[in-house]
Amino acid sequence: MNSIESKIIHAVWSSVGAIEKQLLAQLNDTDLIHKIIQQAERNLTLSSQDRQSLMNYISSKIRLIRDLTES
Repeated sequence: MNSIESKIIHAVWSSVGAIEKQLLAQLNDTDLIHKIIQQAERNLTLSSQDRQSLMNYISSKIRLIRDLTES
């Protein structure tokens, strides 16, 4: 996986926190990934390479994100 800048990682987790837990819980994995990226792109401009790296990163963290939505 390509290196992802720390500001992008921060934006991902800020985005997870900004989206309603109920909505996150209702989305399937693919839609959840796209929703988080869409939210992150409100504050970032992502290259296509960054976007792909971000999709891979979020995919690897789906279980953690799901756990956070249940707490």
